[in-house]
Amino acid sequence: MSEAAQAAPPLLASNLLTSAKAHENSRPAPASSGSAVIDEEALSGGFRYGEITSIAGASGTGKSLLAYHATASHLLAFPRGEVAFIDTTGSFFPFRLRDVLVFRLEAKFQRESYQHSGYVYEKAPSNIKEAKQRFIDEATAMLDRVKVMRVFDLAGVIEAVGEVGEMRGRESQVAEKAGAVATRRARDEIGDSEEEPDEEDDVPAKPAAAEGCQEVDSQGGQVSIIVIDTITNVVSSLMSTSQTQGQALLESFMRSLHHLTSRHHICTILTNAAVGLTSSNNPVYRRRPEDSVSVFSSTMGKPALGKTFTYLIDTSVFLSVVPKTANDAAIAFGDRGDGLSFRKAFILEVLKDRCGTRGGRWAAFEILDEVKLVPCFS
Repeated sequence: MSEAAQAAPPLLASNLLTSAKAHENSRPAPASSGSAVIDEEALSGGFRYGEITSIAGASGTGKSLLAYHATASHLLAFPRGEVAFIDTTGSFFPFRLRDVLVFRLEAKFQRESYQHSGYVYEKAPSNIKEAKQRFIDEATAMLDRVKVMRVFDLAGVIEAVGEVGEMRGRESQVAEKAGAVATRRARDEIGDSEEEPDEEDDVPAKPAAAEGCQEVDSQGGQVSIIVIDTITNVVSSLMSTSQTQGQALLESFMRSLHHLTSRHHICTILTNAAVGLTSSNNPVYRRRPEDSVSVFSSTMGKPALGKTFTYLIDTSVFLSVVPKTANDAAIAFGDRGDGLSFRKAFILEVLKDRCGTRGGRWAAFEILDEVKLVPCFS
């Protein structure tokens, strides 16, 4: 057998373990959902980098708002961080994202004012009011780091994700080249030196960027969040044409997306629709279906795109709306009202967590002023 035809030597599991540990240690902290109760009770800190999370639910349950808050968390945590927002329905609302950013900046200012000055929170609003325009300007500037890609079919989604992959690939090559140059320079300096280094000089130097390349900041300057808004829209239209071909294309795309997400520690969020919904004043609403995915008996829906799609993601989150109190339930399901005028509680449930133990956890919240996620019961 020729040398060129010889098989590659096997990899040692110990080396793979070391590499996996180093990769895991470089994972950023989760991106907050914008709600402490959701982060603590359901998501164990927020949406994880390096994983694909599907947020499913009916219209008006807060899917896009959660994606906006995750986007805001990343932009606030990494001053040079970027977000790729792939819009399949033309429903991206820049004013709402800006309002979310303004709200988060106000909340941050309020916390810091309390921590630094010791004032109680009741004294902060006057300061926030004075700084309102500054928050709006800062939020508007942050929108420069959100790349909105409007697509109309799954092929467009694949192309948009491919562009992100190419950008991250180039950045990785720049980082590797910079590291190689720094290592070579350090080796040359050691070889040319005939004196022992002083203790004060025995400090590792910061790797220099390769000539002709920009220095890459591992905490920013690159797309680290991908939001695919309403993936159901492009997948369903493809499935209606050819179920077999559509399923094969979806599986191939999701595997590529998972590789990109895991390799570069990207927080990927897919918003998905819900199926199996009925109106709250329908008698069928009172009967729990056998294939229900929710722990709440009044929740009829389930994520769209079927079980196969669930196997292709890391975390499956489902949003629903339930009556807030027993009196509200009597109005919703009884004869005391029209079934629509009851107070509602939004529920976030973790249906699946392939990489952790969050499955089965849930949190209740309310949406105020279209941007605030507040505890439902406090």
